[in-house]
Amino acid sequence: MAARKADDAEREAERRGFIDRLLARMEAESDAVRAGRAAPPVVDVLVISGGGDWGAFGAGVLKGWGRVKGDLARPRFDVVTGVSTGALIAPFAFLGDDASIERIVQFYRHPQEDIAVSRGWLFFWPDNASFLELPGLERELRIAFDRPMLQRIAAQSASGRGLLINTTNADFGDNRVWDLVAEAHVALAGDEEHFRRVVLASAAIPGAFPARGIGNYLYVDGAFTGNIVYGGETREQYGLFARWHAKHPRRTMPRMRYWVIYNSQLRYPPQVTRERWPDILGRSNLMSMQTSTVNSMRHLYALAEVARLKHGADVQVRMISIPEEWVPSKPGSFVKEVMNDLADLGERMGADPANWRTEAP
Repeated sequence: MAARKADDAEREAERRGFIDRLLARMEAESDAVRAGRAAPPVVDVLVISGGGDWGAFGAGVLKGWGRVKGDLARPRFDVVTGVSTGALIAPFAFLGDDASIERIVQFYRHPQEDIAVSRGWLFFWPDNASFLELPGLERELRIAFDRPMLQRIAAQSASGRGLLINTTNADFGDNRVWDLVAEAHVALAGDEEHFRRVVLASAAIPGAFPARGIGNYLYVDGAFTGNIVYGGETREQYGLFARWHAKHPRRTMPRMRYWVIYNSQLRYPPQVTRERWPDILGRSNLMSMQTSTVNSMRHLYALAEVARLKHGADVQVRMISIPEEWVPSKPGSFVKEVMNDLADLGERMGADPANWRTEAP
């Protein structure tokens, strides 16, 4: 309990420090406008959910979005957040160039045969760390998150941009959000595997995938404590909108846009569930995750409305998700045909701004 209390204080200090950096970035952009050196600023926040192999959809959305022109074109994001499969996508979206986006699209389009493999006949043995091992995924991340990429991410520390992913601290029973720009510096200082461990922890489905030990604690999939990261845990008086209003009561806050990519469906298609515990447990877990994520999105929309009413802020929230009527062509996980179908769907939907919904789900 004492350790968790100390960790709480450290996490709160990190949140406030991040808000300070983002606030300074917004102030600099606002000052440039007042001096006539720039167009009115817009703060763009990309929020990428979990969803396992369905992350192919989100990667496709980012690529298709690159074909959009005008005010709704894919921006250079001020903040990118990701959870689970979204944590794999987030660093590439943060860099934001077409080559980086294409790289993560190809990752989902060509899943390695050994991306996740069973531990053998006794995969269920309680002393095993998980049912599956991830040699293919770990190999791909070692290739993708190489030193040059870590250097590109770390170079953004002076800009005030943010790259955040969520994990679950299994020992504390709470979520842990990591600033990957800061973690890139840690990795470059001597432990490049550290960055990859943090990302793998965010995607470590409990029981199925190996948990990751980082420091003194064990971490698993961030989706179990927060499938999207949007600042909802920050106390209102310390949040970005309140801080700006308190510091600049007569200055208009830059326009702010949240873009939420939900790598799933707002409601799963109906099915006949067999009266077997694996079927019931699997279906229930999916519905639990889906419901909590939708509630989080509703909270984000509500926070945006509060910011408009209380602080006069221009805050917009847009969300895109897999259509409810979509059904996989084949059963199973990491099926190449299904992942390519999802990437194609994401590209088509991302290329049409009409697919971003502005009302709460």
